[in-house]
Amino acid sequence: MKRLAPFAALALLFSSCEGLSVADAYLEADSLTYKAIAPKYTAYVEADESLDEGTKKLRIAVLRAWKVRIDENEKK
Repeated sequence: MKRLAPFAALALLFSSCEGLSVADAYLEADSLTYKAIAPKYTAYVEADESLDEGTKKLRIAVLRAWKVRIDENEKK
């Protein structure tokens, strides 16, 4: 995750230079962060035998909620 911070910062910097609002730049950075983290985190959760099914469902639901927020804000 430490590797993602510079990319998110760069995304904010470059998008703000193109006339995007801070909210647009944040949304773009959040979307890029989701795309980088969600697939690997989902695979980890599904494969982790130490997590019970309820915990797995909760963690996947958190990712889905994150994705819904991104998608809904991109429509605006």
